[in-house]
Amino acid sequence: MFRVEVHTDEDVSGDDLLGDWGSSAARTEAGGVGALDLGALQERAIQIHDLYDQLNRRQRGRVWRRDEFMLGFVGDVGDLAKLVMAEEGARDMPGGREALEHEIADCLWSVLILARCYDVDLCSAFLRTMSELDTAISAQLAKPGEPASTGAPSDRAETG
Repeated sequence: MFRVEVHTDEDVSGDDLLGDWGSSAARTEAGGVGALDLGALQERAIQIHDLYDQLNRRQRGRVWRRDEFMLGFVGDVGDLAKLVMAEEGARDMPGGREALEHEIADCLWSVLILARCYDVDLCSAFLRTMSELDTAISAQLAKPGEPASTGAPSDRAETG
């Protein structure tokens, strides 16, 4: 199961962060940190998607197509790139850290919606991709004649 931790600078519970939705989401809490599983994030993303559909029907007489969600995502990634540059001191952008967090969350929302639109099991795809990357990177890092480490805990030397 994937878990996303929500860290805050303030002493707030997951319910405060998530409003009414937080009480029904699959999560655990531990002193100012709430954890959401990927299914709960997808559920919430779909709720917002459905609200956008209602708004677009009212304002435009139609909903966004799948390709339009992708184009929206590209726009969000562009906005995120500018905010990252601002965070690194390479440009001026209004909004600061709050705007950066907002754009990262927007990008996550887009990924969750695109996965749904294209019927992608995001958990399986993520785990499979990370395993493939682990294998490929480990193979490149291995010295000639030495087996590649998989990065799994059993392959790491214990210290301490």
